[in-house]
Amino acid sequence: MANEPRTETAVEEPALGESEEPLSLRSITSAFVGGAAGLIAMSPLIAGVPILLGIFQLESLARLAEFVISQADATLGLLFFGGGGVVVLPLFFIVTATFLPPKQPRYLRGATISSFFWVGFVYIFWPAGGVFINATFVVVTLVSHWIYGAVLGLVMQRLTGIPEHAV
Repeated sequence: MANEPRTETAVEEPALGESEEPLSLRSITSAFVGGAAGLIAMSPLIAGVPILLGIFQLESLARLAEFVISQADATLGLLFFGGGGVVVLPLFFIVTATFLPPKQPRYLRGATISSFFWVGFVYIFWPAGGVFINATFVVVTLVSHWIYGAVLGLVMQRLTGIPEHAV
């Protein structure tokens, strides 16, 4: 029982073979695929709940875009949000995954990195509402980011493995 060796699961065996180099084109591509899958997985919760509650604010997306371009609109903000989820956060994950907890299962390191990015998300998208709306926002967005990160890590683990850097 406690002394039995741990057996590997199918999730922990990369389908495309583990990448020898942590920053190969193959591992970067798998991170982008994981980021896109994570965005798709989190979308029903992060957008659906605010829409159902009638508190979805397009102004927040425009505010995100205004960090880069003045007088931007919600469409550009949505593109930046998607680009961040498909490109930026997965690149951060590839570089930092070696140093993130938990040790096992390695794919949950994606949830760790997405928790860090959630803090910035809360700052940008904080709703103007009462206690119920704010509490719902915190819970829904945190769980959404955990879903995103777990899917990102799971896809990467499944395709090429989570990169390990020698420091």
